[in-house]
Amino acid sequence: MEAVPLSTDLSNETSLSFEAPRAATPERREALLVAVVESSDDAIISKDLDGVILTWNDAAARMFGYSTQEIIGQNIRCLIPEELQYEEAAILARIRAGKRISHYETERIRKTGERFDVSISISPLIDREGRIIGASKIAREITERKRLEKQLIQSEKLAAMGCMVATVAHEINNPLESVLNLVFLARTSESFAEARARLSLAETELERVSQIARQVLGHYRDDGTVAPVMIQEVIENTLAVYQGKLKSGAVATECRVGNHPALIASKGELMQIFSNLVANAIDAMPQGGLLRIHTRRSLDPDGIEIDVCDNGIGIPKDNQGKIFEPFFSTKGNLGTGIGLWVVKQLVEKRGGHLTLVSSTEVGSNGTTFSIFLPLAGSSDALLNPMN
Repeated sequence: MEAVPLSTDLSNETSLSFEAPRAATPERREALLVAVVESSDDAIISKDLDGVILTWNDAAARMFGYSTQEIIGQNIRCLIPEELQYEEAAILARIRAGKRISHYETERIRKTGERFDVSISISPLIDREGRIIGASKIAREITERKRLEKQLIQSEKLAAMGCMVATVAHEINNPLESVLNLVFLARTSESFAEARARLSLAETELERVSQIARQVLGHYRDDGTVAPVMIQEVIENTLAVYQGKLKSGAVATECRVGNHPALIASKGELMQIFSNLVANAIDAMPQGGLLRIHTRRSLDPDGIEIDVCDNGIGIPKDNQGKIFEPFFSTKGNLGTGIGLWVVKQLVEKRGGHLTLVSSTEVGSNGTTFSIFLPLAGSSDALLNPMN
């Protein structure tokens, strides 16, 4: 069969014309907007400046369990757990000031009473005269994501526990050897005074063993409950646990810790943050070096800034954007790859933030992790931890 050539002469073909779409009428635009809101998988809710619910889409009905007829006219506080009611006052204060709230993670309540995790973004509603008349809220359920995050954090705790057990075993071995030696010397002493002096030294060493055990047990028994915590005490306890590892690794320490006000935080979580950073710093100085921990008061915003610095090998630039990702590790089989991810999660959970400066150049200052943790009483910081 011969090929049939394609003709390029379109003069006899039917001409095609395209008409530019005409601008939608206000009614059409409003109908499209309603369709977008109703078809969204996220709950979209509007409320007035008193918190009274004005609109409620289908996704909100599925998420919270209330029909539109049931919820319109009700105050949005009925969706908020009792101990989190303060959030609504803080939210409305920001809305009245014309500020937005982006991706704030919290808990809400379904009609059945079940609590669940949500990420909410809230924007002011402004009328044609430019007045703020309410707020529009978008809520996305993140229960499954939070569950996986908790599993990862628990996994890191277990991995850190194994590391801490090895460290503690090393730490208590030396004083226990001293105790055995002192007891032997006391038993063979020629005078009561000499025996008593040696037993007194043995008692001091046993107290050191007991203190290390209390510090570690206090860390792992912590349930995450917040309470006033002195940052000085947390740093001292962390360094005490790692004292043997620092000494055997020829790592000197320089601490400049001021007398700061108490933080409202979980002591166990703070111990976990600093344990991870100290352990990483030691690993970064295989030939020994200097670990520096400096703190300073921040007044705007009100909080405490902590620098954990080493003069080790540094982190390559290509890896600096990845080290806070879960399961990323440069330690091979020696690391879990979630330690720094957990540090970042725990810092941000308390309304703080974490930054990194590092260089691999010879003679550089190595790596510095800088942590900001807000002091108590700032609802603005709680609602916008990264602002």
